[in-house]
Amino acid sequence: MAIIGKDTPVGTELPVFARRFRNEMFAMGDIKTIHNDDAAAQREGLPRAVAVGPQVAALIFRMMRCCFEEGWIVGGRVALTFRRPVWSNDFATAHGVIKGKEVESDKVRVVCDVWVERGDGEKAIVGTCSALVPGA
Repeated sequence: MAIIGKDTPVGTELPVFARRFRNEMFAMGDIKTIHNDDAAAQREGLPRAVAVGPQVAALIFRMMRCCFEEGWIVGGRVALTFRRPVWSNDFATAHGVIKGKEVESDKVRVVCDVWVERGDGEKAIVGTCSALVPGA
């Protein structure tokens, strides 16, 4: 059952989803890349390995799925900007807050500001997501 409905007030914060990304998560056999090897990342001018962007963004998608269930799967919309890398072996947390509602036919579209913070508090991903909930 979805935890966000048409009566959930604007300004409500969504539950936070967090994950630590590790170099091993991005292994490709013996191939060393900027995503699974600190030395390879340093050769490209990065301080350490970088988590794969779509896997970081998936934290937002998990948060939306938890909050809206089928309304996210069937009616979800997303617009994200990748601002900063999330370093491998670091925590990232997805956050969201309801910023508005729009009537769509017999449903309500709940619009959320969403973002992913790195372990140092810097926003790595920012954007908006929306999903449909029953009852206009």
